[in-house]
Amino acid sequence: MSERYSIYHVPDPLSEACRLGSAALGRSIRSGKALPPPWPASRGGDFPPHPAAAAVYGFHATLVAPFRSPAAAGTLADALDSAAAGLDAASTGPLELVLLPPGFPALVPRELPGTLADLGETLVRAFSGLRHPPVPEEISRREPLTPRQRELAGIWGYPFVLDEFRYHLTLGDRLRDPGEPPDPRTLNLMDFVSARLGGAEARGLAVDALCLCRQSRAGTPFDIVHVSRLRPAGNPGGSPGPPPPPEDPEVPAPLQPARASSPAVRAGAAAGLPGPGSAGFPGSGTAGFHGPGSAGFPCSGTVGFHGPGAAGLPGPGGGASRWRPGNGPG
Repeated sequence: MSERYSIYHVPDPLSEACRLGSAALGRSIRSGKALPPPWPASRGGDFPPHPAAAAVYGFHATLVAPFRSPAAAGTLADALDSAAAGLDAASTGPLELVLLPPGFPALVPRELPGTLADLGETLVRAFSGLRHPPVPEEISRREPLTPRQRELAGIWGYPFVLDEFRYHLTLGDRLRDPGEPPDPRTLNLMDFVSARLGGAEARGLAVDALCLCRQSRAGTPFDIVHVSRLRPAGNPGGSPGPPPPPEDPEVPAPLQPARASSPAVRAGAAAGLPGPGSAGFPGSGTAGFHGPGSAGFPCSGTVGFHGPGAAGLPGPGGGASRWRPGNGPG
């Protein structure tokens, strides 16, 4: 059995984070269409390969990791509807751009809201009886893991659940081995995303729908096959919210550059990056990201990451490294 399913949060397609994240990966998980890179074609060599290998999964946050199931898609959809009917919508809270171990650029909550953690745990438990155990290779390929993460992977099929849950929206592939300094192309991608978001990530994203996704066979993309709406927050007896947009708005090619009045563009010259008048590549700015000392990550001053070590990876406790826009090459 090669078919796999997953439960993802796919952000609102009208949000700038979803438009930019989908374009950076090179594929819309909603429509299945290939998307052009958001950066100028003339600078393609300065950025990671496009489309990214992660485009197979689409721009998403994992709530229940890919699994094989003895149940049919309709049964899984009914189970998701049943779970969603008892769950309130949540919010990510303000997001920040980080490098997740072992080196994936991603948007994550500055602080994981308890409601979001509870949502993830509820879904993992609800679907535990509807999945086959993972094969050993599915766990070993995620190494290095902590003993606790290996324990969770053996029980739940995925190491980042329950107390290890981390909501994250992956923006690209890992281009270097763990422990090596970040690839300059990854740093350029993070600078680009920072400038284009222009602080929009500080508003966070609504988590008001759950997507059941299916991969027909190994190596093929995941597609959304069913969407379950969560109850509006604070309305425990209410009905699910309105249905999602019928189609995925396509990403303009190229994306519109940040406004000249935005903090991202105003800081571009200081970051040493061209502004929107140069090949459409806006400069980097603060974009609402954490400064030194945030969340206990002291500034190392090395390639703009927080945390000790030659490359500033990882921070205390093996956590993600915070990104300070404008410190990437190019």
